Amino acid sequence: MIVRVSPKRKYCFMKGLPTFEDSLVSLYRELPMDKLDKVIWSCFDLDSEPPFQDRGKTIYVRKGSLKELYYGVVSKYVMTSHGHFINRVPKNQVCLNVWHGMPLKSIGLLDGQAGREDTYLCATSELYQDIMARSFGVPLENVKVTGIPRNDLLDVAEPDAIFEQAGIDRSKYKKVCFWLPTYRKSVLGYIGEDGTEVDNVFNMDGFDHNAFQAFLSEQECLCILKPHPMAPKKHAPDLDNMLIIDEEWMMKRGLMLYPLLGVCDFLISDISSVMIDFMLLDRPIVVCFEDSEAYQNSRNMNFDPIEDWLPCEVAKSYGELTKEMKHCIRSEDLYSERREVLKKKFFKQVDFHATDRVLKLIDFS
Repeated sequence: MIVRVSPKRKYCFMKGLPTFEDSLVSLYRELPMDKLDKVIWSCFDLDSEPPFQDRGKTIYVRKGSLKELYYGVVSKYVMTSHGHFINRVPKNQVCLNVWHGMPLKSIGLLDGQAGREDTYLCATSELYQDIMARSFGVPLENVKVTGIPRNDLLDVAEPDAIFEQAGIDRSKYKKVCFWLPTYRKSVLGYIGEDGTEVDNVFNMDGFDHNAFQAFLSEQECLCILKPHPMAPKKHAPDLDNMLIIDEEWMMKRGLMLYPLLGVCDFLISDISSVMIDFMLLDRPIVVCFEDSEAYQNSRNMNFDPIEDWLPCEVAKSYGELTKEMKHCIRSEDLYSERREVLKKKFFKQVDFHATDRVLKLIDFS
C-alpha cells in the first residue's frame, strides 16, 4: 500500500543481478540525466567499482537496506533485470522490466512460479512477445518488441581494446571461445535444481581437465568460462588455455560480460538464453548439453521439441564437444543456415539499437 500512496520523485532506481547487469548499464549510459534528479543503483557490495563513467546524480545503496527500500518506493522510474520487490507496480510508478534474456526454458507462470505486472516488459520478436506475456501474466500490449539493451554491447568497435583490458594476448591464439553454462542448482535468486548437478564448472560428469587443456593447446584455442552467478561456487582448475572468470574478475578490470562475449569467435553453452543473443553476431555456437534429457524431465521448455529450436546439433559427450569445437576453430561454420532461420524467428530488429527503442517507451517529463 505504501508504494501506491507515496508521492514519486524524479528518481530512476536500477536493480539487477549482477549489480551492474549489462542491460542496465547500457540504459544508464543513455539516460536523459537532465530530466532526472537522481539515479539509484541497488548494489550487493558498495565497494564494487562500476564498469562505467559515473554521470553524476548517481548514488549507490546496499541491497536489502532501508535506503534501498526507500528509494524503491519513492522513485518514479524503476529499471530491473530480475524483478522489483513488488509484483504489481502502481500507476504512479513506471517499472521497466528488461529481464535477462529470451528464455528457451519456461519461466514465471509457465513454470509454476509467480508472475509480474510491470509497466513495460521487453521482447525481441512477436514470438517472444507472446511467450513473455504468458510467462509474466501481463497484457500483450505491455510487452514491447524493442530488443534487449545488453545486446547492443555485443557490437564492439575496438576488439583489441577489450582483449587488452582483459589481459589477454590475442595473438597467441587461433580462436577464442566463451563457455557460458547455465546453473543446475541455484543458490541465488530463484532457488531450485534442474537436470543433473555435478562437481565441476563444466556441467559434465567426470570432466577431464588435463585432457581439455591438451586439446586447447593443440588447437591453439583459448576458452574463457564464466559460471552462472546463481550457481554454487565450485573448484576451478588452473589451465594455461582456460580462463575461468566471475563477476569479481570482471569488476577488477572494469569489464562487462557482453562486450567480452562480443569479441569471441564462438560460444559454448547449453540451454542458456545467451545463445539467442549470440545469434546476432552470426558466429558459430556449440550446444554442450550432456544432461539434456534429465534437464527436460525437471524443467518445462518453451519449445517442443527443444532440439528444433537450438542453433546446432547437441553435443552430449566430451568427444562430441571437442568434435564440434574443432569445426569452429577451423572456421567450418556448419550451422549458419540453421541459425539464420532461427534468428528470423527470435529477432525483429538486428541493428544493435535496442537501448534507444527502450528509452523511447518512457516519458521522462
